Amino acid sequence: MRGRVKVRDLMRKQDLTGEGVSLFPARNTGIIHGDEGYDVTFNDESLAVGIAYAGLCVGQRVSYSIFFAARAKVPVAINVQTAPTDQAEAGENLAASFSTKVVGSGIE
Repeated sequence: MRGRVKVRDLMRKQDLTGEGVSLFPARNTGIIHGDEGYDVTFNDESLAVGIAYAGLCVGQRVSYSIFFAARAKVPVAINVQTAPTDQAEAGENLAASFSTKVVGSGIE
């Protein structure tokens, strides 16, 4: 059984992180599964300046803050942006993107 999350505690935290699990392009909305074990919704107005909804994808790591409006039933993510990756992970991704196949050296 999952414990209840105190929204007030989450609203005090900055730079929460999670993973985009659902995107609904027809309405420009989506759901983020937070690392603390809860789900929050977002829409295109929740995105940080310079971030486009079309640039998001399922499984992408994001950082965000929480806003819980009066009389709302679920919290909403605000200032959603892509989460920075650590240097080790970025290096592994870069190394994996290179092919080991040598096409031509240009030396004869």
